[in-house]
Amino acid sequence: MASLSSYLFSTLSKVGSIGGSGIPDFHYTIGDKIEAFAGKSIWDAYHSTRTNDAKQEATVFVLVKARGSSYTAVAQNTLKRMRTLRHPGILRYLEGAETAEAVYIATESVMPLTQALDTDKSEELKRWGLYKIAETMRFINEDCKLIHANLSAVSVFVTKAGEWKLGGLELVDSQAPAATPGGGGSSSSQQQQTYRYYTGVIPGYSARMAPELESQKWDAVEKAKPGAVDGWYLACLVCEVYNGALRSASQLQSQGQIPAPLWSLCQRLLMTDLRRRMSPSEFLQIASRRGGFLDSEFIKASIFLENIAVKEEDEKAAFFSGLDSLIPGFPQAFSKYKILPELLKLMEFGGGDAKVLSGIIQIGKGLDEQEYNDLVTPAIVQLFGSNDRALRFSLLEYMDSFIQATPSAVVSKRVFPNFVAGFLDAAPAIREATVKASLAIAPKLGQKTLNSDLVKQLVRLVADPEPGIRTNALICIGKLCTAKEGVLDLDGGGVTESSHRYVICPALLQALRDPFPPVRSASLAVSTACASKWEAPEIARRVIPSLSSLLIDSEKPVRTAALKCLNAMVSRVEAYSHTLPDTMAKKTVAPTAANSSATVASGSAQAEAAASMAASDTWGGWAVSSLSSTFSGALSLASSSLPIGQQQPLSPSIVAEASAPRKSKAAASAISPKPVVADTARSGGDRWEFNDNAWGDDDPVGDGWNDNDDEDGWSSHEAPTKSPTAATIAATTATSLPSYTLSPGPKSGRMKMSSAQQLTFQATAVPAGPFVSSTPKTSLKLTGSTSSSNRKQATGEPSTTAATTAPRRKGLGAMKLGGGGASKNVPLPNLDDFF
Repeated sequence: MASLSSYLFSTLSKVGSIGGSGIPDFHYTIGDKIEAFAGKSIWDAYHSTRTNDAKQEATVFVLVKARGSSYTAVAQNTLKRMRTLRHPGILRYLEGAETAEAVYIATESVMPLTQALDTDKSEELKRWGLYKIAETMRFINEDCKLIHANLSAVSVFVTKAGEWKLGGLELVDSQAPAATPGGGGSSSSQQQQTYRYYTGVIPGYSARMAPELESQKWDAVEKAKPGAVDGWYLACLVCEVYNGALRSASQLQSQGQIPAPLWSLCQRLLMTDLRRRMSPSEFLQIASRRGGFLDSEFIKASIFLENIAVKEEDEKAAFFSGLDSLIPGFPQAFSKYKILPELLKLMEFGGGDAKVLSGIIQIGKGLDEQEYNDLVTPAIVQLFGSNDRALRFSLLEYMDSFIQATPSAVVSKRVFPNFVAGFLDAAPAIREATVKASLAIAPKLGQKTLNSDLVKQLVRLVADPEPGIRTNALICIGKLCTAKEGVLDLDGGGVTESSHRYVICPALLQALRDPFPPVRSASLAVSTACASKWEAPEIARRVIPSLSSLLIDSEKPVRTAALKCLNAMVSRVEAYSHTLPDTMAKKTVAPTAANSSATVASGSAQAEAAASMAASDTWGGWAVSSLSSTFSGALSLASSSLPIGQQQPLSPSIVAEASAPRKSKAAASAISPKPVVADTARSGGDRWEFNDNAWGDDDPVGDGWNDNDDEDGWSSHEAPTKSPTAATIAATTATSLPSYTLSPGPKSGRMKMSSAQQLTFQATAVPAGPFVSSTPKTSLKLTGSTSSSNRKQATGEPSTTAATTAPRRKGLGAMKLGGGGASKNVPLPNLDDFF
């Protein structure tokens, strides 16, 4: 015995060099021995891997020839049958070799059934296993005309998926002996079957030997129906599965833990009469009937997946529609290694749809990270490149179920480029699903990709034609901007301040004017949540004015959200205002001797404006004062065209009047009465009259501010007045005033007056004929507009007649200021800036 052990050790040492020069044409490396299988078979089983691919696992069975010629004959018969018999239910053969020392058989990676039953006691797996073994035995008995004669728990192996595979082909041989060529058919000339002479080498075989083999009734065996002999061994397998290992034949008569429906079938399998004994094929047929032991949803689903390639489309649709409800009841190992590969294969070759993807994702939830990356991730990444909209919609819908287990590098390089295409899809459902899936994929993206690609795509959809997409886009933007750690973990801090200010804020302001109320509400909610990220000056200039109109929105939810947002924005501005200085005014520069005289005049005007503003509580007083200051500056600017150090001389009357305090219109009339033409249209006491002196200026210096009062549109509410006739104006002008004739210039459009003062006026349009003007009162004169006859009559000044057909500009915008040598166009202020 010691010498046999030494020889076995030396032989197995040589086996360790598999794939090298030790064993030719055998490319598997032997690993650890499977101790649970030791002593139960003529073989020793070892975990192994392929020599050039360590990830491809296998199981290697080794038999040392030194054990005897009978063992060698049985091992050689096993190697022969493993090479020739191929069936999904038979242990898959990978490679085999025979040397002078041993026989080697490499198969798929499996474990003994006896070991699997100790770790997994799932009732569904037992039923499915018995179904598969019975189906495989039918193939051997009826299709191959063979007898297995060694079916037991030792000859059955289990894969990672929990499927049972038939092994133990040591005694497999034909049911009827084959006649030798030229023989007469006598028993002496017939080939001897293996199961007749080598049952003694199988450990524990006597406890389960069939009665006809034990009594050597070979004629009855040859004449029996196919599978009758193996029916006995199928019953032995059932007893071992439920009651444990067989040590004597008497244990077959005890039901033990065997279910009642199955026990009734076992009794028919254990009949001693071969003619009445049930075969594995009959067992399978009866047990699979409605209400039978093998009638279960798990077995039906497994059978359908195995034959899905030949199923019709309507059958596939019906099956996958209910698969989600079945998967939770399946064993985890079976779902992982059996159902999942079938579904992935179906998706890879284009035979699956969204429902298949749902099953894949549901099974993937039970996988660890490594298994998920090995089994599910490659298939899903490949599916993102599909053009099938239904499949892409399912991928987007289940994005949060599988994206978290996908590495960030894979998402950025292989998933996101195809994902972004959904924002531009013509189908609204795809665009909306892409928007919703953005929150799931965002944590897997880098900060640059998040801000430069994802955020900009979402902002672009704020203007989408579909209102629902606009609303969801705003909600997603808000969640990205307010992402919290533990809820939505974004890489590198999430949305940057630059993206919020220059990309998101304009989109939110645009959405405030959206006609769809939920869009306005969503924009307000996002603006409120992001109030701390808005710039306070931006809030004051753009946000608050936009919110004002929403306070009276027709929808109550919008009004409520607008008020909440406004309060948040005002609080933000209030906090900012506390950081500002009390005033931004600059110190006043002391006047120089060169401009002292101008300072005196402007100082009086500013003092009067300040007094008027202080005395008035209305907006009109403030606005007029502001205009007075502005026009005062404009006049100073117009006078600045003289050479440096020189000022245009002013008449003593102008300086005196500018320095003197202003008088009311009534007082001025009392001191210097002027002829007034009666206006009966304004005599009514109940009429509103326009006060020419409301601007605080009686035109004492003839600056032309009152020349346009009837044409500037302010007296639109007055009753129409009667204008003097042309004859009256011409007669008055000819008798009382010296006239000056203006002629149009050749190129510049100007008109020159032959006067000692040589004043130049800029005309807005070239007159069609001679133009007559009155003698100017001061050195400053308004040009381009004809004085109103009504105002001239009211103030006692002579009227001016102009024969022209060119259109006249009305209002303050028609006035041009001229002074010094060259005329200046001084821009007038916009009233909107003051109100």
